[in-house]
Amino acid sequence: MLMTPEQIGDLLGLSGDEVAEIKNPWTEVGIVYRQVLAEKTLELHEKTLKLADVGSPTAIEKANEWLQSALISIE
Repeated sequence: MLMTPEQIGDLLGLSGDEVAEIKNPWTEVGIVYRQVLAEKTLELHEKTLKLADVGSPTAIEKANEWLQSALISIE
């Protein structure tokens, strides 16, 4: 659902400690949370790139932003 740990906590009525578990990249639930985010991000990127391929100006702009971000992250 691409929700923040805090939003998930509010929705499920989790305690602050449970939300902290989600935010911690080294806990089991934190690892799963990041894996799901990565999978959903991949889906969104694929859909956006398909729209960019057919000429959607917004999708082209977003794809260019992602490309620039990726290039900056490896410099």
